[in-house]
Amino acid sequence: MPAYSAQLYRWVDENGQIRYSDNISSVQSKKAFQIVTPDGRVISTKEATKSPEQRREERAKKNRLAEELRIKAEVDARIAAMQQHHDNVLLMTFTNEDEILTAQDERLSVIDSVIQLLKKNIKTEQEKLLVEEKRAKALYLDKNQTIPGGQAQKIEYFTEKILTKQQHLSLKIEEREKIKLQYIKDLIRYRELTVLKKQKHIDEEAEKARLKEENFYK
Repeated sequence: MPAYSAQLYRWVDENGQIRYSDNISSVQSKKAFQIVTPDGRVISTKEATKSPEQRREERAKKNRLAEELRIKAEVDARIAAMQQHHDNVLLMTFTNEDEILTAQDERLSVIDSVIQLLKKNIKTEQEKLLVEEKRAKALYLDKNQTIPGGQAQKIEYFTEKILTKQQHLSLKIEEREKIKLQYIKDLIRYRELTVLKKQKHIDEEAEKARLKEENFYK
């Protein structure tokens, strides 16, 4: 440490007050303090001595942060690789935007057929259920009689069948929206890749021209 004609110790006591002294106690020396010149210029700063438990906590925190960064780097790399693969598939599969739109229409047409078929089946089952409910009403409920087990089972059977098909229909409608959204994203990405590809070609041609010109004047 450089020699100074005079120096002071400065620290903050337990009451939050700033203290100065030309010497420091052994207890305070284990806490945070600064060595300053009489005019207040800081010569050096010493942090408080940390307990073994504090050091362990700091090491654990540092290790956790390192692990989080490692996992994030792996995830980012995996996402980048997946995006690169998807980009390559797009460029290899389609040669223009119209082909993407055609593929979208064909895919949606297939799922629309399934959706229409499910709606038709649901309607048919609802009609069957209505027949059974009317029969139960006419033969039993209107006469204040309990619906027998066989009739009740038929009503329950058609009810459960309708619910199952309605759930299937909901899934198919959700699938259709996901497919449509994916094709929209693919179209946007294809446009971006096309622009990048054209720019890359322009840059390569410009570099070839520059090298040709350099060689011409050598």
